[in-house]
Amino acid sequence: MLLRIFSTLIILSGLSFAGYSGWHWWQETNLVKEYDDKYSASANEEEKLLKPLDKGIKYKKKIKIGQSIGDLIIPRIKARVPLVEGIGTNELAKGVGHYPGGGMVFPGETGHSVLAGHRETTFKKMGKIKKGDYLIVNNDEGTFTYKVQKMWIVKANNHTVIVSKKKPTLTLITCYPFRMFGNSPQRYIVQSQLVKIEKPGEKKS
Repeated sequence: MLLRIFSTLIILSGLSFAGYSGWHWWQETNLVKEYDDKYSASANEEEKLLKPLDKGIKYKKKIKIGQSIGDLIIPRIKARVPLVEGIGTNELAKGVGHYPGGGMVFPGETGHSVLAGHRETTFKKMGKIKKGDYLIVNNDEGTFTYKVQKMWIVKANNHTVIVSKKKPTLTLITCYPFRMFGNSPQRYIVQSQLVKIEKPGEKKS
């Protein structure tokens, strides 16, 4: 199952910028919105003390392919992007796609949540993310704050990234090099761990 999912990533994420129509490029680029000023790229003194959590929550509702999961907020690059279930062409045209099935979980749950986006649009500035930065997922289930642990580059056919994990982990994947026409030979990976859960209705600190 994981091999099939990763093979799908190679096919879909390998789409070149030249393969886009002008309309699709414009549409996806405009999905990236300015983030709320309450989210900062670097930690305050209280947040620096936050440690990775061993467990997350369990989603109350089922989410089908193509449906919204919420928003992915990346303070470092001042972006708020729609998060959608699935990694097909239609899903990635709506925002950042979430890998369905294959042992993957939703953001905020216990386990591994993997998100994919196009380097030309939704993840255009992904290379600016630094270790220690925050990735935030906000939806009806709550607000989930992840702290970036590491970034690395793998070959496009590498199967070691999309694997099950015991602790709440969020991984972003996009094509690499960032500025390249045609199919990309590599993937850029950003991995983070859950450090904070805010349930709906809780006052944000």
